[in-house]
Amino acid sequence: MAPDWLRWEVGEGLQKLLSLRLHGAPPVDAVLGTAQVWLEALMAAPISWQEVQDRQRVRTGFARLCIECDRWPAPKHLLLQLPDRQPEYPALPHKIDTATLERNRQRIRKILGSLANKKGIK
Repeated sequence: MAPDWLRWEVGEGLQKLLSLRLHGAPPVDAVLGTAQVWLEALMAAPISWQEVQDRQRVRTGFARLCIECDRWPAPKHLLLQLPDRQPEYPALPHKIDTATLERNRQRIRKILGSLANKKGIK
């Protein structure tokens, strides 16, 4: 079963797509069934849906569909339009100052020296 936030985002996204009156769009009386099929397809995708990471991705995906589609899209088209997930943790800094770099090198030498002294000990 789809989480509530995903149900909401799919419903909102499909309403926006319906308002574009794209060729091949489902009739208005089939909207609920269409939403259910989309949710089943999205839940079957190999994605562990997480609200914090994916809510905005789904919104962006539907916005991209509204821009790009000339015909009614399938759920796979939404999946293709999802932006990449942002990393949960910030990337490490690319540059390390020379003092920190030298301290780290000394620590590594110390660890390697300690391991060399214990060589042969099980």
